[in-house]
Amino acid sequence: MNLSARLPGQWWRRWLARRLPAARRQDLTHRSVFILPTALGIGYLVLCGVLFIFGTNYQNNLILALCFLLISLFNTSLLLSFRNLAGLTVAGGEGHSRHAGDALPFDITLSSERAHYHLELRFPGGVNRYVSKVGPRAVTVQALHPPHRRGRLRPDRLVIASAYPLGLCRAWSRLDLDQSALVWPEPQAGGQLPVPAASEGDHQNRRHRAGVDDFHGLAPWQRGHSLARVAWKQAARSGEWQTKTFVTPEGVPTELALDPALPLEAGLSRLTHQLEQLHRRHQPYALRLGPQRYGPDSSEAHRRRCLDALACYPERP
Repeated sequence: MNLSARLPGQWWRRWLARRLPAARRQDLTHRSVFILPTALGIGYLVLCGVLFIFGTNYQNNLILALCFLLISLFNTSLLLSFRNLAGLTVAGGEGHSRHAGDALPFDITLSSERAHYHLELRFPGGVNRYVSKVGPRAVTVQALHPPHRRGRLRPDRLVIASAYPLGLCRAWSRLDLDQSALVWPEPQAGGQLPVPAASEGDHQNRRHRAGVDDFHGLAPWQRGHSLARVAWKQAARSGEWQTKTFVTPEGVPTELALDPALPLEAGLSRLTHQLEQLHRRHQPYALRLGPQRYGPDSSEAHRRRCLDALACYPERP
């Protein structure tokens, strides 16, 4: 794209930034709502012009009356289209992280003191999200942002539009709701999972979770516990009811690190694939990125913490 083609777009973005600055919550007013005729509306106006020419040329008052009626209907549609957006409150919510190559959903909350109909929400290049009606009760929807490369994403302005009621005019606004999300690397299979190295300190690193494999100890019996796990010998000896607890060993944690033989993005994608594999197997793992080390753990919070670190690498999330 040459310089002459970029200049109008840059001027338009700077003008929007001055007129509609970024804010998490915005109320649509006459300053933020724009209106233009649709393709149907342009054809409608052309028809009105043809009727006016015929009416004046043949001095036919009926044709002129029809022309003026159609023009007044267009003017009414113009006002109703503006009113259908004006007064609407739009609030930006959480941006949900996804892998590169997947659409990213962003929460959008709509509310108003009166009814608004047939609204369309979309990010540039994304798919439309339709909302049939918005009233005093807030409505939260998710607008999908097109797939993006790895890293922190600050989406372009949200487009909210409506051609209600007749489709002759289209009212719209472009809002910067000051949202952001992290785009995780795209998982790419390759190589083998690292094998945990055995050491004398394995018994310290070994983790357990509730299960049925190994006897762990006794705990006070409470109402609702299974009678099959009551320690009857201890109950007969001491008169105190206790229940047996069991655990399942999770094994020695696996440590993941970047492969120096791979390009950065390929290495991060492979790490992401290995991390997701270990998480699905409920196996504990640690992630080492430079001087930072995450884990070991196998929880969902640990997974998201590691993926966020991969998304921002070499910076910290």
